[in-house]
Amino acid sequence: MYKIISSFIFFIIFFIIFFCGCDSTEPIVEEKSDIATINQNLVGFSFAHGISISIPNSENIVPDILILAHTDEHGNVLGVFFGADIIRPAFNLVKEFSEVDSAKTFFENLSEVPDSNYQDLALPIRVNQIWAVKTIDDKYGKILILNETAYYDSAANNYFTEAKFRWKYQPNGSKLF
Repeated sequence: MYKIISSFIFFIIFFIIFFCGCDSTEPIVEEKSDIATINQNLVGFSFAHGISISIPNSENIVPDILILAHTDEHGNVLGVFFGADIIRPAFNLVKEFSEVDSAKTFFENLSEVPDSNYQDLALPIRVNQIWAVKTIDDKYGKILILNETAYYDSAANNYFTEAKFRWKYQPNGSKLF
């Protein structure tokens, strides 16, 4: 009888660990929102992890958003744009505002993002834009651009890029927020 109970307890523990996905390396999946900044040092952002990241990174996190300098054919800086880790339709410009209060109100009240018309790039990025983002794992986020800066840094012989945005992530795959 003792062996049967021990085997049963072992089976229950095995079932819980194996089938409940109790892997501590997975991010905690919950609806998330915050403010993030990405730049030429932290060039990417992951919605699932809720962090700005460098590439490569020790955790091997693949970003949903990458920041790049938008330049003309002569190398003159025109601004900032976002891309994804690979060329894929990931960005949809939902709305653009001239006033910050209107943009914030719209962002907070945006309860559903579109399911079509996503583009490979978010170009150009401007303050008070609201973008829907389709993540690497086909889930959805939304961002409100708060600030963007880009210029050529001659001392570093490199482009300086930075964007600050408010974000919200829906980890269950729904377009509803």
